[in-house]
Amino acid sequence: MYTFSMKGGRELKGSLRYVVDKEVYIVGENGVTYKVAFNKLEPPSLVYVNGWIRKKGGTSNYASWIDTSGAGFSSSWPRTVYAPSRIDIKTKYEEFKKGHYVYESAHYRFVSDSKLEPKVVQRFAVLFETTYKFVMELPLNASGRYLEKDEKFKIYLFGSYKNYVRAGGPAGSAGVFLIRSQTVMVPLQVLGLENRSGKWVFVRDKSNKVLSHELQHQLTSGTSFPAWYIEGSAEYVASTRYTHGAYHVVNGKTRVFSYVRSKDGLPDGSGRRLGGRVEMMSLEEFMDLSYRRFAGIQANQNYAVSLLLTYFFYHEDGNGDAAGMKAYVKALQQGKQEKEARKYLLRGRTPDQLQEQFRRFCSAKGVAIDFD
Repeated sequence: MYTFSMKGGRELKGSLRYVVDKEVYIVGENGVTYKVAFNKLEPPSLVYVNGWIRKKGGTSNYASWIDTSGAGFSSSWPRTVYAPSRIDIKTKYEEFKKGHYVYESAHYRFVSDSKLEPKVVQRFAVLFETTYKFVMELPLNASGRYLEKDEKFKIYLFGSYKNYVRAGGPAGSAGVFLIRSQTVMVPLQVLGLENRSGKWVFVRDKSNKVLSHELQHQLTSGTSFPAWYIEGSAEYVASTRYTHGAYHVVNGKTRVFSYVRSKDGLPDGSGRRLGGRVEMMSLEEFMDLSYRRFAGIQANQNYAVSLLLTYFFYHEDGNGDAAGMKAYVKALQQGKQEKEARKYLLRGRTPDQLQEQFRRFCSAKGVAIDFD
């Protein structure tokens, strides 16, 4: 944290989060966000802000805590990502209100309404920490890598499904990411836990699909991505084969198409089950959908197509090195408008030409898309 000095003698201690049109957005110690114009800052604080902007690769018109000047886009695409060699769990019961229990791993803080044995927490923390490692190793500069040193991602756990819904979890869901509070909420049963005689025990491995999907949202939040990429990138992580403590990216194309197409779904129960033919709007209109429309009518199909489109840009387009997608993500993280950033995905093609290439890619793997 930094203490910002303003004209008139006022001081504000906090973390710099954004610069937008020569206005500084500061998150104070109390968690409240304050907006301060450049011309209100004393010279030393203005020097600090300008240095921060240069370091993050932005301008005085736009910069965020997401650093686009570093190596976040330069690594090669991972093939297999293994869990950290050691996962330590700390209990911090004294830090929360009565009846709630706090546990911490390297990158997560778990707040549970039920008391859990540390060894039980350690068992499911493997999924959380491995997902964190997987998303960080994707060369797409995930915002989660820039979390403040003393911060952790917040996970709320519920022993009662009724309490989960009461706290804001959608009825019928197995987990949710809440944008406003930047938290993931999960019923304990989804983690493979069962309450036996008042004690929570680990009984079985569950499909990681829902959790890894929501964790990816949490780890990449903070950039104004369009609906198709918000959900397509989360579905990419969710559909990647996971065994206890490892994500296997190799042979991903076959799994992705089975995940989308198979009427019976994958062996772990996940999948979109669309079959071999899809009728939809033009690709350009699909990429322009608001989140509300995307998640409304034909949501299941929209999620499936967004996964195929994301996979196409990650692994098939151009030289198969995700160069267009990296440039697209970087442009959005630097505050460019989506229409301007999309030129990096088009790479000189018209929207119709891109649509035809994507159609052929899907058709070759057994999904025939009829665009309107």
